[in-house]
Amino acid sequence: MKPERPALSPLLRSDAQGMILAQLFMNPDDGFSISDLARFARTSVPTAMREVDRLLDAQLVTAKTFGRSRLVRVNRMHTLFDAIKLIVSHSYGPAAVLPAALYGIDGLDKAFLFGPWAARLKREVGPEPSDVDLLLVGYVNRIEAARAAARVEGYLGRAVNVQFVSSAEWQNATTDMTRDIQSKPRVELDLD
Repeated sequence: MKPERPALSPLLRSDAQGMILAQLFMNPDDGFSISDLARFARTSVPTAMREVDRLLDAQLVTAKTFGRSRLVRVNRMHTLFDAIKLIVSHSYGPAAVLPAALYGIDGLDKAFLFGPWAARLKREVGPEPSDVDLLLVGYVNRIEAARAAARVEGYLGRAVNVQFVSSAEWQNATTDMTRDIQSKPRVELDLD
């Protein structure tokens, strides 16, 4: 089966490839297993393995084997490292960077990307996303959350607009804003 055209970058082969590249290039100090990359990219392990094999062949990543597992890490010394990082940060970067930035914020139950970025990833035609819309659900310290979002703005090269709703409001959807966000495409961030 031929993969669908990538929604966020015409330079890439597929959204799975974009998400795997984003996870690796936006977190260059971390190593990931094939199953970690597959879960993040919301694709199968064999698909993630094929993408990693292509990256290994191009020497864009390195891999260490531990038993039956491979730990994959980006090759920072590759001459295309900065260029690829720029491409994936602009397109698939928000999903790769924001979970780590939000990690440990007290009271955060869920986080969603919404707006044009999420719509494009869900294959809706629309304008090029100029910023990132982020919804935080829970009883969150707003100052701490805003600081976390501000830290990644420079990394992503675009503004991160943060909206807040309580867990009860998210569940009951009594405001227009919550109903509007729930009715449109959104991407839940993996906070684990």
